[in-house]
Amino acid sequence: MPEKVELVESYAVEQEISRNPRTDQVGDGTGRIEITVPYDGSRFFTRQAVADVERVLDRRGAGEHRATIGHLLLADHTNTNGLRGITRHHGQAGVIPISVPVARNDGSLDLTGDRQACVIAYDYQPDNPQVYPVQLEVSLDDPDSLTDAVAGVRSLMERGRENPQWLIDRLRQEASFTSKLLFTFAVNLSLPVKEGFYGNLAPVVKEMSIEWPTLTSMQSTELYVEQLPRAHEPRTRRAPVRYNPEKSCLEWADVPTWENLSDAPKRGHAGTRIFHSAVCVLAIGHPGELFDQDQLEVSARVEIPGYLLSGLEARSYDATGRPQHRQPEHMTTLNIRTTVYPGDIFAGRTFSPYQQFVFDNIKPEDARIDDIVTALRNARFTVEQPRQRTPRDPISPMWLVLAHRSQGPDDLDLLVAVEGTRSVLGRKQLTDVNTEISSESDSGQLKVSVLGTLPRDHRELTREMNAFQQKLRERFRYFQSQGGAA
Repeated sequence: MPEKVELVESYAVEQEISRNPRTDQVGDGTGRIEITVPYDGSRFFTRQAVADVERVLDRRGAGEHRATIGHLLLADHTNTNGLRGITRHHGQAGVIPISVPVARNDGSLDLTGDRQACVIAYDYQPDNPQVYPVQLEVSLDDPDSLTDAVAGVRSLMERGRENPQWLIDRLRQEASFTSKLLFTFAVNLSLPVKEGFYGNLAPVVKEMSIEWPTLTSMQSTELYVEQLPRAHEPRTRRAPVRYNPEKSCLEWADVPTWENLSDAPKRGHAGTRIFHSAVCVLAIGHPGELFDQDQLEVSARVEIPGYLLSGLEARSYDATGRPQHRQPEHMTTLNIRTTVYPGDIFAGRTFSPYQQFVFDNIKPEDARIDDIVTALRNARFTVEQPRQRTPRDPISPMWLVLAHRSQGPDDLDLLVAVEGTRSVLGRKQLTDVNTEISSESDSGQLKVSVLGTLPRDHRELTREMNAFQQKLRERFRYFQSQGGAA
């Protein structure tokens, strides 16, 4: 019996990420069936098989002889070309006899020494898929942009799991980062499945690379990969990355994927299953040479075991028609080569400035949060319901406010985290030489942290954030003059 029967399909896609993006399939897909039968006289080409061959050869004499040791049944091969000439029809399926040499004229074939093997290969061409099966997302940014914080907080709010403390700690941590350059990569897969497919798909990005013009310092180059399964608060792990001097590129490997189940077809039903790779973030400490490049090439190779994009399926049977213990392995390989233009990507990046301002002699209470919401709504923002840290802390309350509005074709978001500190303000007043009046009043401090995000137009975003700060100062000036009391 065969040691291995393997069916592999490969597809290639070219992509351009620029002001005029495009995606094209490169040529036609390729398919290959490969069958390996070792002459080992034991497990695969057994002693019994050798005895049967010798008995037949004694009657036929010397010469070139072959023996059929099994059959390969191919189902759902209608989306392929090139198999018709090598298959025999069996109902709706095609059958390929597995025939191996058992004798040569020169007698050089050793059936029992385990030093030779028969490799049978058939090439075919799968039809081009109706949708591009693989796409690559690439973005370029700086690490203190904090753009993902807005999306993360909105997601938490939708799930009812918001926590201002988490965001405020995040802002404190991220705002102190040194300026590196961040390349962010993610692979997206669209895999059609046919009716009756029950296989478990587990695509893996086996290789990913980015063209790099010169040998770079690996001490200042770091790779972080998102940890799966995804959590409410994103987690990353440090991953190995290396410089390949022969190809002049940075390389890394074995990035896992996760399936988007929200739009997935029911198990066993036809449809398209969507997968996304873990996000990869390449932090580059010395990016000077990057800006000298008009374009860079990013490549990825994805392997999907147990799946053929064409829908072809194979089953292996022995010479008597019984299913083989070792069944064929199926594998689809997707290759994508993406050209990126650093100037275009950087020009379209989302700006995320961060500001923090402090108001003394302001009592932290819900009324002041109402003032913040009013200032945002007066500036035409739609404001989500403010959220307070739970459990509530009467001494150090915290609130979270998320506001957004349309800015031309883009979205302008403001994320406002408010930290309050309550205090008691003591006062003494001399009415005459011998009389002193003491009193106490509630007061405190508000620390307002603002994160804004807007693609492309940083001037408009900065102007809005400065105007918001000015409105709050004008509003709170009255309460400061009253010692913090409303």
